Amino acid sequence: GDDVRQILWRFADRYDLQMVVQAARAVARGPVARLVAEGGRNSHDWTEGKNQLLKEFDAAGITTVFLEPEDGGYIAGPKNLALALVAFELAWVDAGAATGSLANCLALAPIHERGTEEQKRTYMSRCLPPAPARGAFALTEPIPYVGVETGLLGGKVSIAEWEDGKEPILQVDKRGRFITNMGFANFVTAAVDSADPRIKGSCMVILEESDPGLFDRGTPT
Repeated sequence: GDDVRQILWRFADRYDLQMVVQAARAVARGPVARLVAEGGRNSHDWTEGKNQLLKEFDAAGITTVFLEPEDGGYIAGPKNLALALVAFELAWVDAGAATGSLANCLALAPIHERGTEEQKRTYMSRCLPPAPARGAFALTEPIPYVGVETGLLGGKVSIAEWEDGKEPILQVDKRGRFITNMGFANFVTAAVDSADPRIKGSCMVILEESDPGLFDRGTPT
């Protein structure tokens, strides 16, 4: 039962985590279970029914679990256990709902860990309900059995223009599959390799759906 699990996982003294568990369980056994019963698993497409789950996550406080208190969250300190507890409860009913609940956290993680203070303030506040932005974490999974064509799915960044005294304008080309959360993302944190001698190694870049260029969500597979 819950009392034993709280002792085993060492959150018997954390009322905030206990409330997170109850909120996630209510969503899992209510809205998520109903969507599964209605055939939500029968399609990989992003549907209105699945979109409604995001609003349930917002209302239950699941969306803000990752955020710091100063950004509108309610859990101070490390968030891994809280996120794991949410995923655990949702996965009892549907693994897709569990990964969906974590997807935005993955998008924000690179910004939280390595972003500038301005980036942190901007994106953490934008992801606060009631009308939060949704992010995707874009690594690259190669298509099976394609051989040398795997390279087509990489990510590259170069400097397109850099005027004196101004920030550089980046040219980013990112392709891939299994890009978590892409079906409903407003922005993406994407892993890219340098294709420019002025940029060393690899990095993460933030891409907005409103940026110039193509923001193509691709084909569900």
